[in-house]
Amino acid sequence: MNRFPGTGTACLRAGAVMLICALHAGPGVAQATEEDWLAVLETSAPASGAADGDATSAGADGPPDAGHAADDATDDAQAELPTIPVPQVPAPAPPREPARGQLEEIVVTAQKRGVQAIKDVPVSISVIDEELIVDWGIGDVREAMLFVPNVKVEQAGFFASPRVRGFSFNNNNKAFEPPAGIAMEGVPYGRVEYFAAGLFDTQRIEVLRGPQGTTFGKNTTAGLINILSRDPTDTFEGFVDVQRGSYDRERLELGVGGPLVEDLVSMRIAAVTEDRRGFVYNTTADVDPQAERYMRGDRRDGVRAKLRFPSLGATDLKLSYESVDLESLGTGVEIVQAPDAVKARIRAYDPGADFVARNYISSLDSPDNRHTAIDTFVVDAARALGDWDLALLGGHSLMKTTVEADIDFTPAKAIFAEGHDQSPTTTLELRLLSPGFEGAFGLGSGSSDLLLGLFAQRTAIEDSLLRFHFFTGPLLDLTLASQSGGAFDPVAGPIGLIPALPPDIGDTREQSSQYFEQNSDTLAAFGQAQWTFLPAWTLQLGLRLSHERKDASWLQVFDSAGPNLLMRTQGLEPFAAAESLSETNVQPKLSVNWQPADGLSLFAHWARAYKSGGFNAFAFRGAREELVYDPEYSTEWGVDLKSTLLQRTLQLNVSLYRMDIDDFQVLTRVPETSAVGLGVSAVENAATARAQGIEGDLTWLAAHWLRVMASFGMNDTEYLDFKTNDCPADRPNTDRDEDARCDASGKPFAFAPRWNGTFGFHLTPPFELGGATFNLGVVAEYQSRQFLDIDLDDRKVQDAFWRTRISAGIQGAGGWSFKLLVENLNDAATYIRQGDVMPGVFVGALEPPRMVFGQLRWVF
Repeated sequence: MNRFPGTGTACLRAGAVMLICALHAGPGVAQATEEDWLAVLETSAPASGAADGDATSAGADGPPDAGHAADDATDDAQAELPTIPVPQVPAPAPPREPARGQLEEIVVTAQKRGVQAIKDVPVSISVIDEELIVDWGIGDVREAMLFVPNVKVEQAGFFASPRVRGFSFNNNNKAFEPPAGIAMEGVPYGRVEYFAAGLFDTQRIEVLRGPQGTTFGKNTTAGLINILSRDPTDTFEGFVDVQRGSYDRERLELGVGGPLVEDLVSMRIAAVTEDRRGFVYNTTADVDPQAERYMRGDRRDGVRAKLRFPSLGATDLKLSYESVDLESLGTGVEIVQAPDAVKARIRAYDPGADFVARNYISSLDSPDNRHTAIDTFVVDAARALGDWDLALLGGHSLMKTTVEADIDFTPAKAIFAEGHDQSPTTTLELRLLSPGFEGAFGLGSGSSDLLLGLFAQRTAIEDSLLRFHFFTGPLLDLTLASQSGGAFDPVAGPIGLIPALPPDIGDTREQSSQYFEQNSDTLAAFGQAQWTFLPAWTLQLGLRLSHERKDASWLQVFDSAGPNLLMRTQGLEPFAAAESLSETNVQPKLSVNWQPADGLSLFAHWARAYKSGGFNAFAFRGAREELVYDPEYSTEWGVDLKSTLLQRTLQLNVSLYRMDIDDFQVLTRVPETSAVGLGVSAVENAATARAQGIEGDLTWLAAHWLRVMASFGMNDTEYLDFKTNDCPADRPNTDRDEDARCDASGKPFAFAPRWNGTFGFHLTPPFELGGATFNLGVVAEYQSRQFLDIDLDDRKVQDAFWRTRISAGIQGAGGWSFKLLVENLNDAATYIRQGDVMPGVFVGALEPPRMVFGQLRWVF
């Protein structure tokens, strides 16, 4: 409701059009008649046949106040003019259901402005909806990202690694936050373990590429994955989904919801339990009963309960609680290359040790697992404050994790690590969304609106312990075999290298314990102003001002008596330290949108974000330069096209981008301390880097029974200036300068294929048999050549490959369906990553082989 000063005129707007002016004016102003009112109403009412994407679609394409301003203003107008009969102004028409043979409009919540059509969002974005998740039996984030260009999430045993446009991080460092964030129900989290959670009863996954600092804050310099589960419904509904297949795969998922009290409270309950044994066989289990026989298995259990109170004191309130329990069983790495002397010593511990690449056979003696339990409570409330909309989002999550790791990656009991910690996260966010203003907040032409927000988050790493066990005999054995070609036998002593050591040295052990604590408090204020200054042109400006304080402490002690020479040669020292950081940063974003026609939207945008500074939880010495690192900054320029073409049968989204990273945070090994599977690490702001390219996705409803889909990405990455990268362990200082590390300037990132994409189709033949329909889907995934280790060693490379998956099923009457799904049909043996254990010894972690499973689903 806008009031013109000095006239007493009340005006109601729908979009940018003035619909009704009721004049309670002074002298000289004509009185409106009933015929005048009716004429205005008839010309301003939305057409009943308006297509999706017109300005009548409340909450998506029109101004944010379009959903309630008409009713509020009509009531006010009637109250002020009791003598004039005023007909009810029709409410804006809801988005029309797509006609047969048309695609539904994609909606997202990426900008925290409520539900928006994807064509109104100036972000490179892909959406994985519930239908796609069900069609392809997707059970976790890793599988979902196979359908998204330039994004990958990998996990194996104790590590997980999200990558967006090639930007990744060292996943073993609990305090080293990834450049790609994850949010659940809109609440952002900084620990990588959240990426490993299974998906169940999922409504939608929104994948945002590029800096998202304005709306989601720090540590989203490369992008963000936002996972949204299904909400309670007003009608009773549910489903049961059962899967069984390869590697003893068993999965049960269910969801049920509906009203508890009509118009007062509704609920939804969902649960999942999943178990799959590993696909990597461990030969050490044949000689060591304590070793895991199968590695790379998964176990997941989860339950979620949601309540919705749609009109609790004029507030729409949602409460949810989720508890998940996750186990990742073994990294299952293969030894893919080793000198003959090392092979001989490894076979002394495991005669069946295998050195053939890509055959899914490992040789590890120690447990190599991660167990994570996460309990999360979220409150999401919204209500109207006059013409404004107020939203509150709050949450508390407690993550507890334990980890066991075979650091030497061999059957020898040389170095074993164990650890645990817990990480509480408490979040509160308030958002205020304005009604539509005339002009730029009352000035000039067009229309505008404003989003304002406050954000607070407290995170911590508590009860954190990392303990290393060093076994003297086997460690010397492997070290001497790898460095000099000789070997040390714990019984017979060294072979021609050093004087014989005491015969009981093989039983001696050194042990260290590191205790690390961290607290972080973040406060932020953010806003987005949006101005439609011409009918087809919109300018958007976003800004986030944030302040963060971090405090950390370290205590590393040697638990074993004696000189502890092995640990000292590995670079470990007893130390105690405490550090603090305080940062204030501004994250701006600017975009211009041109919509020349319904179904066509073009954006040009610029954004800047930062990844906060912090502490190295994997530090082994007290040197400050090895404990503390500064923020990194990301700047992106981009052009986005979002379109719905061919009478709403084809959706095409394409983005061109360039991202520059300054003060790039890299975790490198200090070369003089590197040894078997370990070595002192330091986080440095050592690099300037760039990623640029094109990415997009396409969906084409070629016929009402045939859907074609594709995603495509070309990502050109380069270290513009990075002179202190890791070197291969057996090729130190290849650039021959004063620094023992290697110059990576001009080289691409690791784990960043230049080309990647998927192409496939899903068809339902246009006939029935006994009331049942059939469906078939095929998707092929492609990735070009990429480096598999941060040292950019040309011996550790994954060649280009294709990988195919199939979904074939039948849909029967009564809501039941059955599918047969095959992942990696062509059984492509591809690596997640490779690394050095010792000079000349490489290990690699494989992606899953071919897996076949059936899915029986009943929807009611």
